[in-house]
Amino acid sequence: MNRRLLEIRLRRAELQGLIAEQRGQLAEVSLRWQGIFRLADRGMSVYRFLRQQRLVFGILSAALFKRRREAWRVARVSFGLWEGLAVFRGLANRWLPSADTTQR
Repeated sequence: MNRRLLEIRLRRAELQGLIAEQRGQLAEVSLRWQGIFRLADRGMSVYRFLRQQRLVFGILSAALFKRRREAWRVARVSFGLWEGLAVFRGLANRWLPSADTTQR
């Protein structure tokens, strides 16, 4: 057997082992992020539900804004959450593959 071909095959086996190790590390990291994304998905589900159910949203808004002192606090928190959602969307668009890509 050609010596060069043997070296190539050995290098290929080393690289395949390295790839398998990296896949395992990636699986561990994805398990850590899974809980965070599950919480974000739940939050988005609640947001979509409240957006569709205007009566429920109106009742919750009236209950929250019953006291004027709390109105500013709720507004600040809501604005902070809205900004956080924008940051999360930006990160998701940057790091997660888009839905329209086709897999080969």
